[in-house]
Amino acid sequence: MNILIVEDDIDVSSVLTETIQYWGYSAENADTCKHALDKVKQKRFDLILLDIFLPDGKGHRLIPQFKELWPDAGIVTMTGYNTRELEMEVREQGILYYMIKPFETKSLKELLDHISHKYSKKADNEIDFQIRKEVKKKWQN
Repeated sequence: MNILIVEDDIDVSSVLTETIQYWGYSAENADTCKHALDKVKQKRFDLILLDIFLPDGKGHRLIPQFKELWPDAGIVTMTGYNTRELEMEVREQGILYYMIKPFETKSLKELLDHISHKYSKKADNEIDFQIRKEVKKKWQN
């Protein structure tokens, strides 16, 4: 699973990136809204870990653009400054999960493993569908 970590705190970003890579996932980081959008325009990510408060804007305002570029990409938001109103606004955008910082790495690993398993099953189902479609087409000819 290819993950983009959008986090402006360099220490947090480094720890997340190294930890996620250690767990066997591919991970890159971006520290601003602009940097994140540039990366998503250039490359497909399966999952985006998105900090809400970034130096150049609110990260959750990027969600519609991310979904337009890659509709199947999952988005998990992260914030250390939670309010009920903010959480409701962000959740309405169809995210997978809303995390409040600080969080335990064990919780993050469980979440990533769950999402990865879900995406691999979806990919397997799509491959099975394509194979069945091709076999059916061959038998009809």
